[in-house]
Amino acid sequence: MRIGFDISAQSLPRSGIGQYQIHLLEALLRLDHENEYLLYAFNFRNRERFSDIHFPSDNYKLNVIPIPQRLITLWWMMFNRPGLERVAGECDLYQVSEICIQPTRKARTVAMVHDLTTLLFPQYHVKSNAFVHNQRFKRLDQADGILTNSEATKRDILSHLDIRPEKVFVTPLGADERFKPLDPMATHPILQKYQLHKPYILFVGTLEPRKNVETLVRAFNQLKQSHSAPHELVLAGRKGWLYESILQAITVSPFKSDIRLLDYVEDSEVPALMSGADVFAYPSFYEGFGLPVLEAMQCGAPVVTSSVSSLPEVGGDACLYVHPESADELAETLYKVIRDKSLQQILSEKGIKRAKQFSWEQCAEETLRAYRQVMG
Repeated sequence: MRIGFDISAQSLPRSGIGQYQIHLLEALLRLDHENEYLLYAFNFRNRERFSDIHFPSDNYKLNVIPIPQRLITLWWMMFNRPGLERVAGECDLYQVSEICIQPTRKARTVAMVHDLTTLLFPQYHVKSNAFVHNQRFKRLDQADGILTNSEATKRDILSHLDIRPEKVFVTPLGADERFKPLDPMATHPILQKYQLHKPYILFVGTLEPRKNVETLVRAFNQLKQSHSAPHELVLAGRKGWLYESILQAITVSPFKSDIRLLDYVEDSEVPALMSGADVFAYPSFYEGFGLPVLEAMQCGAPVVTSSVSSLPEVGGDACLYVHPESADELAETLYKVIRDKSLQQILSEKGIKRAKQFSWEQCAEETLRAYRQVMG
């Protein structure tokens, strides 16, 4: 079987979708020696980014098609042709783009749905982003199979879209092996680089409304006012959309000198930041999976996260949970962790144990099972 896989997202700095694609493909190509893979991408300006993509396998080919992704996506939305076989290359099955249900002539297709945030929480997105994704949802039934990364997101798909249950396959994500507990000797160079000399609470993620960073900032203000905590709040992540109110919340904070905006951090540096944190805070309003929570647990960081969507499914009994709209509850839960070293140790040990239930190998095995079922 020849399997096509759209990796157009690799033309951008790797966020959640880009990380998913690379780690899944690494595991697929390591496990699957029966099938051949065609990795295709539509890109005109940033084609040099694809030159760094290499896998230790001989059963894949890379085809970067010199057509802007936005242009061909718009064309497919309007006309639903030509088929992928004609523009990308002949395959038996395609895992299609995360922003468009790409048409085929005869081949089967599977589509990955990471979450339904644009449909369920349009207020957290710019209108153009919501429009593109919601157009994809309208055509989702054209795909022969739908992959998603949690039971919570599967329930959302079945509740809000006209999709048959047998078409939806849950393929939980994993965390890369570099996410592991690091001792102070290993974390020291990274902490020195960012001049992190105080204990700190860490958030890792794109600065956008859905991640609920404003509530985290308000909770941090209360933590400093009520308990005189010596900690800094470290926010690691690039600016997304509608981030201005987050920056405003930081600007008016009476403790803004203790709020550190690191912007985008290299993937290789994140494990050190997580290992060095007294607590990892992730109060998101909604997640399809919540990969940073898994990564933090795998690093042994105590985790405080939201009690909504897929996050309890990932964290199990290894995290402390709060309602995402309650800054008071978040502040008190953070204080509960940072003041109690024994609780930090308990959460760390539970998190490491819990994280072992997830892996990219498992994700690849479930994905292959879905491919085979779709192909019959």
